[in-house]
Amino acid sequence: MTAPRLYDLSSAEGVREIVAALCLGYNYRLYTEGETRNQLLEAYSQLLAVLRRLPAQADYDTWMEALRTQIDQADNRLEWWLLGLGKKTADNFGINRSNRLEYLEEVGQHLLATVGDNKDTSFADTMLMLWAGAATLTIRGARKSEAGKTLERAFLRATLTILGLEEDTDFWLNMRRDAEVSREIDVEIASRRGRIRVEMGLIAQGNQEVIEDKILRVGTRGMVIFDKIGPRSNAYQTAADNQVAFIQIRNNRPLQAMYDYLSGLVEKTLRKPPAEQEEIRAALWALPDELFISGLLPSSEASSK
Repeated sequence: MTAPRLYDLSSAEGVREIVAALCLGYNYRLYTEGETRNQLLEAYSQLLAVLRRLPAQADYDTWMEALRTQIDQADNRLEWWLLGLGKKTADNFGINRSNRLEYLEEVGQHLLATVGDNKDTSFADTMLMLWAGAATLTIRGARKSEAGKTLERAFLRATLTILGLEEDTDFWLNMRRDAEVSREIDVEIASRRGRIRVEMGLIAQGNQEVIEDKILRVGTRGMVIFDKIGPRSNAYQTAADNQVAFIQIRNNRPLQAMYDYLSGLVEKTLRKPPAEQEEIRAALWALPDELFISGLLPSSEASSK
């Protein structure tokens, strides 16, 4: 298997490349992992720098006092990682700036009792592992959410434009809830009989319930576009029962599937989509950068601050 090129979601070029991968049925995660890995390595370097500022040969009380000083001087994300937590986890635990040092002492005492006389792992090494775990969860969770939002919006704008539809005339993004729809809808497309509601989720096998919720949200004649779910998922039957177009991206040609479904419903005559890889890429590269710029992620430098 040839390793895929890795692209940055903070540039229109990077987003365009990954949208092309989606249109060709590839796993987009393979293309975003490089930037995620860069952010992880940067975070780990920050944590190692903190560890090196702490006294290497010191008793527990002296070491923890030095760590408390580092926490007071740390930025918003780092201060929580030095407790072994992400900010969301801290919120769920009811931990805030007024009681965080009490929680830190609890963690320290726990690790002290756990490490004991273990000659292979020091107290500092064990604390570093907790920090790295918290940083990993924070960064991967944020990247997953942000990448999904960025790519979903760009994919929908690009594919519908390639099919010959015009934004704010034939389709509308991020429609707010109203009397008919209780939650925001990713896209609404004008049809001969009202509007077709579309939801997209770059979700794989582990989140079947999210996809089923999207099926119910778009209603009859709606469309749900997703990355991949297992063949035994009940979502396929749920979509059929609700007359919802169910379009998988992975190992598929989603652009063609969208055309097949929409061409019989919309008033405008759709353009037949390109089929070959180079034709799909050419169609995407003919689109203006503006279609891919909206909702870009911040650069790794900006996001680390």
